[in-house]
Amino acid sequence: MSRAPPSLGRLQVLTILFVALIQLPAVLWACVVTHSPLPALGAVLVSLPYLRHLQTPWQSTSPARMAYLTLGWWTACLVFGVLLLPASLAIHAGLPRAWVWGACGVLALAAGAHSVLGRPRLRRLEVRVEGLAPELDGYRIGQISDVHCGPYVPESRVATWVARLNALDVDLMSVTGDLITQGSSHVEAVSRALGGLRARDGVFACMGNHDYFTDGERFVHSLERHGLTVLRNRGVVVERGNARLYVAGVDDTWTSRHDLRRALAARPDGVPTVLLAHDPNLFPQAQAHQVELTLSGHTHGGQLAVPGVRGLSLARFISRWTAGLYRQGRSWLYVNRGAGTTGPPVRLGAPAELAIITLRRA
Repeated sequence: MSRAPPSLGRLQVLTILFVALIQLPAVLWACVVTHSPLPALGAVLVSLPYLRHLQTPWQSTSPARMAYLTLGWWTACLVFGVLLLPASLAIHAGLPRAWVWGACGVLALAAGAHSVLGRPRLRRLEVRVEGLAPELDGYRIGQISDVHCGPYVPESRVATWVARLNALDVDLMSVTGDLITQGSSHVEAVSRALGGLRARDGVFACMGNHDYFTDGERFVHSLERHGLTVLRNRGVVVERGNARLYVAGVDDTWTSRHDLRRALAARPDGVPTVLLAHDPNLFPQAQAHQVELTLSGHTHGGQLAVPGVRGLSLARFISRWTAGLYRQGRSWLYVNRGAGTTGPPVRLGAPAELAIITLRRA
């Protein structure tokens, strides 16, 4: 006996309405310009691959190229809708109607393409650390975070990010969690790719919440087998001549595996500390323990954000520390936007990044 198809739930209906509404202004504009209904038909055809998989819309069986086309188009439509008000004001001010709408169309399409095709930016910053020995002035730490190796981030792409960081010849490399999307299918792949990271004093990693969406113990063993040192509530002393730096890592906060006290238990007195903590919400605890620098990820900068305005992003729903560099007292926090994505493989106003942090004496 054949089974009846499942009925659409509220979330699925809202998804369809959202997809339709964000496309409406752009599609109507295109139909008016072309004097044809073909743009409306094209929008339906582009959207169908994901609308067919509403139960798991971001893990559909559609080919990745079609997924990028679909999501790039939706993002372009969203940008076009945002541009409607300034475009109308510009036309009211006397600018040529055709020029204004043409510019809106080009900007929207460019933003849509960049949202799915843009490669991570290289972010360079300096942090002045109290108590840093002269031998460590200029010490450079590479950071890669939130790789999310999976259907939209294959091993080959992670390997290109690894190559970019390796070319910078840093002193220490940090990997701050969320290395897979979910499941075991990409554990070995991302371990191989990240195993290619190189730094003078080693490659250190901490676990993120997505890293336990599989067998976490097996994942740790895979990473360590490929040469990474996974810091799970522990730390190590890195020496450069007579100078020392304490590098610590905490485990995942979502599963309550984190223990900052244990991570700092072996810290020598007076030695500056670099803490790898996937979740930036641990920063107040790190400050209370006088940790000089915390490196985090987790937020993706929201993935969707208002360009140039820190804090106006979807990340504000999960953390007050959304992206970039923060300071409280003598403690610093750097929140990396991450190299990959989760959910829809789209970034708008929150570009992916790799980071190089240079330590300077205070």
